[in-house]
Amino acid sequence: MITHLLLMAQAIASEPVILNVHYGDQQQALTLTDLDAMPQQQASFQAAWGPKGQWQGVYLHQLLQHYELQGFQDIRLNALNEYRIRLTQQDIEQGQPILATRFNGEPIPLEKNGPIILIWPQQAEQVLIGTAPLVLWIWSLSEIRVRP
Repeated sequence: MITHLLLMAQAIASEPVILNVHYGDQQQALTLTDLDAMPQQQASFQAAWGPKGQWQGVYLHQLLQHYELQGFQDIRLNALNEYRIRLTQQDIEQGQPILATRFNGEPIPLEKNGPIILIWPQQAEQVLIGTAPLVLWIWSLSEIRVRP
């Protein structure tokens, strides 16, 4: 039993960081387990780039509240492929984006634009039919920089 617990602790300790959150000179390195421990949201829709199904993750505003990062000027999100977007607090409050870490109950692999995709469920239908832009949807999200 003790050996099993030690092996589990080692596995958790070696879990890869999938998201770095920066605020001033502070940084939080988050794993999938860290994000899964936060309140989860679900949304079912057809993505503009193809897959239809159940998306799951944490609201971006809840992640920011969890780390006491409210009252910022803007927030910059960076993907592994160096794609970047900038959001305001108003964008986040009105759009309710989710940091999706699971699709149909499974973690999103890097090969399928994971491990984190910023989704905007309230806009999904408009994006699909072309009446709203896809520019704020960011996949392979790896970094959030909050500017005080």
